[in-house]
Order: sequence, then C-alpha cells, then structure tokens
Amino acid sequence: MATYTLVKLKDMTPLHIGTGKENYDFSALDLQSDTLSAALAAMKAQNGESGDLEEFLNSFTISSAFPFVGDRYFLPKPQGKISVTVSDGEEYVSRKKLKKIKYIEVDLWSDLVAGKEVSVVERQLQDKFLLSIRNGDFRKPYKSQVNQRVTISREEGIDADPFFFEWVYFHSDSGLYCLLDTQESQRDDLIRLFKQLGEFGVGTDKNIGGGKFDVEIRNLSLPEIATPDSQLLLSLFIPAKEEVERLNLQDSWYDLLQRGGYIAGSQEMDFRHLRKKSVYMFKVGSVFKTTDRLSGKVVNLRPRWDDEQLHSVFRSGKPFVVPVKLKP
Repeated sequence: MATYTLVKLKDMTPLHIGTGKENYDFSALDLQSDTLSAALAAMKAQNGESGDLEEFLNSFTISSAFPFVGDRYFLPKPQGKISVTVSDGEEYVSRKKLKKIKYIEVDLWSDLVAGKEVSVVERQLQDKFLLSIRNGDFRKPYKSQVNQRVTISREEGIDADPFFFEWVYFHSDSGLYCLLDTQESQRDDLIRLFKQLGEFGVGTDKNIGGGKFDVEIRNLSLPEIATPDSQLLLSLFIPAKEEVERLNLQDSWYDLLQRGGYIAGSQEMDFRHLRKKSVYMFKVGSVFKTTDRLSGKVVNLRPRWDDEQLHSVFRSGKPFVVPVKLKP
C-alpha cells in the first residue's frame, strides 16, 4: 500500500474561488494545487520567515483539493474512457450520466486505476459523483447560492453598482482535502502553515470570513499497482523542457488549463490591480503514458511593471502523480 499524508479542510466557511475573470456570479469549484502551494508560501512570507520562497515551493508537492463527505473520500476521474458499466440502466442514459462524473469514491477509483473493469448500478451515479455501494443516502458535499451585492464608489455623484456573487457552502460533515508529499522533517512545518492558512482563509472575501477552515491530519492508503504503465495527475503540472518528449502525449489523455488572474494576494495594495502573466498547465486527471519520473517546475509569473518593489509571483507546476495501469 502507498500511504500519503491527507490534509483535511473541515468546518469550512463559505468559499468563492475566482476564475481569473471579473465574473463574481460564478465560483470555481476547484481549489487547485498551485493556489494551495502559493497560499502556503504567502503564509511563510507573512511570518517574516527567512528563506527562498522558490526553494520552498520546490521542496514539496501537493495535490489539488478534492471533496469528502463524512468518511467518504473522492478522487478525480482519469481522463479518457473509464472501464465502468451500469448493470441496471438503459445504455444511452447511463452513458450520459457517466460522462458527467467528475469524482470517484476511493475504493472504486483504486480498482479503475489498477486496470480493472467495474460494474455499478444506477443509484451509484449521483450527479458528478460515482459512489461505492453503501447503506444510507448520499448528499452532495456542497451547494451554491448567488447573492446580489453592491459596489459603492468612494467618489460623490457615482451611482452604486450592483453585481451578483456566488458562494459555495459545505455541509457540516463535508469539505475538501488534499494530499502532501514531502520529507518527514518538513511535514510538521507545512501542517503548521496549513493551520495558519485556515485562520487566514483562501479564495475571495477572506476579510469577511470567506474560505476559513479547521485542519485535521490523516493518512490515505492506496493499493500499489503491480505493473503500472502510466501516471495520473492529482495536481496541475508544468513540465520542464526536457520532460515534454517523455510524456508521450500522442498516447496520453490530457487537457490544459490556463492560469493567470490578478495578484490579489499581494500584501502591497498598489500591486493588487496587476494581472499575473498567464501560463498553461496540464489539468488534474491527465494520464501520461510513461513511467519516467516527472519533476515539473516552479515558474515566476511576475508581470512586466516598472517598479523595483514588485515582488516575484511564483506558481508551482510540480506534479503530484500516482502510478496507474491503463487497459489497452
């Protein structure tokens, strides 16, 4: 069994994750790995702790955050066709439901990434979630609500500007979790930073209580794959130049995601209106037909701006990967 450190973000207050655009009426549901690692680096800088932040980001890998409900943990569906059949449903309807699946409960996920065929019944397909068979009802871990808000100008004579804002609410027994891969000597320091981040918050509107959480540490064990032939991304990934050919993209299943947005997390108010440089990353769930070690890289998205005080804006593209076996 491969065992990973699981960081559980529980008792989370309402969350809004920006999309990099000025559309507050929609919140992304994905708390990505580069956002989490950058937030931990920001906590370190806020503490005034000496050290190179780029070196810090290179010292660990972290997955994106995935949902949990009670003691049920979900992992992302691998890109490409998954070997799942629905035994009691009409083929056309079942196929449409399978296309909507985004998260798979851990034990079923473990079978799929080991190259096994999985048979389920229709009640295991719940919106974006593929469930194991258990007693009791399943409740989606979150719900969203769009509220109307108003921006009031500080200048006289300018009308208030109404806009819509979406919050994501997690149920009391639900939340998000991520996986850590780091040296044992650094594990406690990262957990400390996670707890500080929980008090500070993630996402938008942290100043009014958004995105705060408590931290619980557990382990997650996944069965080892006997003869893996591929690797599955549980994080975003920017390959180093020399790694691109080794990814074997022609035989892989992947998608790309553009990352950018404003430097909203800067402690300097004058810089928060600036947009970071954009970069494309491989998305969570991408499957690469290679067993070579993947290292990725940390990039600096500092925009071009004529101010010596403007700091570096690092984003980690280091991959959190697990070995998998694909069916031919």
